[in-house]
Amino acid sequence: MLLQLVGRSVRLDEPGGATACPGLRLLDFANAGIWQAVLASNREHGLAEPNVTVDNTSRPAQTVALWACLEKEANRPRRTTRPMRRAFTLIELLVVIAIVAILAAMLFPVYAEAKQAAKRSNCLQQLYQIGIANALYLNDYDDLMPWIPDEHLQLTPPVDAGGKRYAGVGAFMPLWAPYMKSVEIYKSSATELYKEPNDWRSHFTTPWSERGVSIPEKGWTNYTSDLLGETNASSSRFARGRSPLSVCDAKGVSVSEQEWLMSPFYEAKWWAFSHELWRVGGSEPPADGWSAHKGGRNQLLFDNHVKWVRKDIRVR
Repeated sequence: MLLQLVGRSVRLDEPGGATACPGLRLLDFANAGIWQAVLASNREHGLAEPNVTVDNTSRPAQTVALWACLEKEANRPRRTTRPMRRAFTLIELLVVIAIVAILAAMLFPVYAEAKQAAKRSNCLQQLYQIGIANALYLNDYDDLMPWIPDEHLQLTPPVDAGGKRYAGVGAFMPLWAPYMKSVEIYKSSATELYKEPNDWRSHFTTPWSERGVSIPEKGWTNYTSDLLGETNASSSRFARGRSPLSVCDAKGVSVSEQEWLMSPFYEAKWWAFSHELWRVGGSEPPADGWSAHKGGRNQLLFDNHVKWVRKDIRVR
């Protein structure tokens, strides 16, 4: 049996209903006329002040306690049940993880390529800035390339049987200094400065040098040049103290075809002859070659344009 109150309903024959009122029997409810109350439940309309709707014209005195008990029952908090949230199943979770893994495998190489392209572009800009400084130097020194004596050169070991070597430009930095705002330009952003005594790439890293004396606190560089490193004055590659045009004429090329400064690299074709000469401690060049730029190098040409070119460096 239900007793309907505004906002609450009490079932008289359920735990907490009529049996929660001690000393009362169903007969008391019948005598009180409570069965005439409206039977529909209205609990979803909120908790209003209890107002029992009954025909109480002939309510006997013994039902006073009943009404007090019913009012208390109507106001008693009810436990509400929340809808259960559906959790992911193991299969669904594994599917999501697989999708994320596939997307990562697709996007990470793209991200790596974009990062490499950004470093390559920044390195090209640095070479261009060095080219501008050298052009200003040429303008002040009768169009002649910087000159320092052979004994002040910072040379790498030879790369082939012909004795070809590369020179770091640390000894040339003081000559370009009046035309450069920052020595940071001399550090290729595509790779780090390898100063460790047990790394073969330290051959490319040279400090600022004046008259053969290294002054590392003034700056470092890892750019290199074969033309500035040539010691045979009769060679067509010899560039120190000569004009770019005369160098190009001797080589039979134009100033837009001849490079003279580049980012560090080591070609695979050099390995058989020179890898032991380049060894530092237990470190030596890889047989596949190496470069600060994947598969090639950045280079500055005499007409001051810059570009990336592929070299004999096997991309892994």
